[in-house]
Amino acid sequence: MTHNILDVLTYMFDYLFEEAEHDSSNEIDDTTLKAHLSDAGFEAVRIEKALSWLENIATLQDGNIKPFANTHGGMRIYSEAEKLKLDAKSRGFLLFMENMKQIDANQREMIIDQIMSLGDSAVSLDDLKWVVMMVLGNSNDEEISAQWLESIVFLDDNHTVQ
Repeated sequence: MTHNILDVLTYMFDYLFEEAEHDSSNEIDDTTLKAHLSDAGFEAVRIEKALSWLENIATLQDGNIKPFANTHGGMRIYSEAEKLKLDAKSRGFLLFMENMKQIDANQREMIIDQIMSLGDSAVSLDDLKWVVMMVLGNSNDEEISAQWLESIVFLDDNHTVQ
């Protein structure tokens, strides 16, 4: 069975969310998580890549360098490779999130970096929303609510982010 990294991540997120709802005091260790993902049919290589991908988010979040912290009103120019990964609708979603002050330039760049590290040739808007949620969910920002993060993923094209 072949799955991409994002499939593993979304399955893992759902599993961890369900486990937290049942018993919020029980912390799941890496061995248990890997075993559960393996039992669900995910390949060990994909599981490791997914966990490394998440660790990369944590590493980016811990960075002390904020190269975009003082930019206001700038414009992001996407490379050709980024345009292949993120279609116009996805790029528009990132711009919308930034204009609504739901993400800042650093978070946008983390999201794009994480998207570019995925092995898929193109990423759908729904997949982008999962990546946004994972990046923001691993953020040190205390103001981000779980309900708001979920609304990103389950937001359909006919509604706006609150």
